[in-house]
Amino acid sequence: MDDTSKAYAKPLSWSDSDPYEYSPGLDTPSAPEPAAKTHESTGDKALDRWFLEQRGNKRVPKRLDVANELLVTPGGPLKMTGNITLIDEDGSVTHSNNLSLCRCGASKNKPICDDKHLDIEFFDGGAIGQMSDWMPVSRPQTITVTCVKDGPLKFRGYLRIYNKRGQECITMNGALCRCGKSSKKPFCENKGQCCSS
Repeated sequence: MDDTSKAYAKPLSWSDSDPYEYSPGLDTPSAPEPAAKTHESTGDKALDRWFLEQRGNKRVPKRLDVANELLVTPGGPLKMTGNITLIDEDGSVTHSNNLSLCRCGASKNKPICDDKHLDIEFFDGGAIGQMSDWMPVSRPQTITVTCVKDGPLKFRGYLRIYNKRGQECITMNGALCRCGKSSKKPFCENKGQCCSS
């Protein structure tokens, strides 16, 4: 009998405290949560992907019914929605459905806009001078955006680029200016290296 009571004594004892243990009655965990990267959830959290699905033998972000679109705001950022995979300059990969991308070159949080365009008085009307090379598609698509070091934002995948004046361009790949100096904004005129970073 003694052996049986000893077997049950250990699990019922709370003397072995875990620093990450949740304490009943408290609203927050006892250990601080790690700070999240700012570009993982930059806009409306309802649009961000918080779940994965099994495809083959790997888990990938679930493809949501969100259009791949890029709004070129006059004097402001590039507002992108869709099933976005963002590859940063350091090679880190994040997934999002809503990004606000810097296009003036002054953001301290590149490639994400931090509203520095207001401080430097960046002005661009947001015109789109490129013609579409693809037909509109209604089903959800994926897009990969790669931040080239000291260069543009290269994208691969279906993207509708538009502005509030009714201009639009539908394309499958390209390079977006993020230094603010291209004469073909929102596109990079050099397709490789920006004027300066």
